[in-house]
Amino acid sequence: MKYLIRTVGSLACVVFPLVVAAQSAPKAAPAQAKSGAEQVAAVAPAPSTAEVVKKSAAPAKNAVKTLTGYVLNEEGKPLAGATVISEKGEVITTNADGQFMIQSTAATPVLRASYAGYQEMQLPINTLHPTTFRLDPIENYQKQLKKQSKAANKAWKN
Repeated sequence: MKYLIRTVGSLACVVFPLVVAAQSAPKAAPAQAKSGAEQVAAVAPAPSTAEVVKKSAAPAKNAVKTLTGYVLNEEGKPLAGATVISEKGEVITTNADGQFMIQSTAATPVLRASYAGYQEMQLPINTLHPTTFRLDPIENYQKQLKKQSKAANKAWKN
């Protein structure tokens, strides 16, 4: 098995540069042969394996980044079930530890975190290190919720 893998790897190192060279070589118009004349084909030299590796190692423009972090309340306790939304509209919720994981292709992704009774927070993410959202509570949230509930009940009855 090792021999097979080594053989295929060696073959790929030999064939791949030749294929790349053939694809990138300029196409010349076929020369018309005169009677008794020899045709000579010009072949461009194949790039070295190091050049091919350098070209393929360039980072992709739309690389997928995995962003992780936590959503905490003002006391630093995790908020399980908090909503995290990416700029493209992908919505996820945090686990029991307040942790989230979301993927983005944006150069500088912007995430929004929200939770019932807490103010929404939006942050641009410039690093792949875990991000922490600390959400502050909305003042008089219970009173506002109670008013809305009473108004909804009143509208339902009528």
